[in-house]
Amino acid sequence: MPRRTSRELRAEYKAIAAERVERLFELAEQVSSRKLELANRYVQLAWRLATRYNVRLPPRLKGKFCRKCMAFLKPGISCRVRTRPSPPRIVVTCLRCCHQMRIPYGGKRNEIK
Repeated sequence: MPRRTSRELRAEYKAIAAERVERLFELAEQVSSRKLELANRYVQLAWRLATRYNVRLPPRLKGKFCRKCMAFLKPGISCRVRTRPSPPRIVVTCLRCCHQMRIPYGGKRNEIK
């Protein structure tokens, strides 16, 4: 049986880590309505896995946690979501650390040429 190279092993570890990160975010979503502290712990574990194995988080997962305090963000429970008209943006405020994330929408960036 041929030995696997370190590059193959690294790729395998990354794939396993990516699956685990996805699963931890799923668990955080399920638990967030009952035990918010457990959901926050799942997010912290997912972040540590992603950074240890250099796994990029998909864009849909990047907006689900506060980058300052690593809290799971659930609108109405752990974060506040507001829209601002000028310039058009969505402001998400973490209720744990009061960190604000501004997400632009509309305008020249999203116009179809």
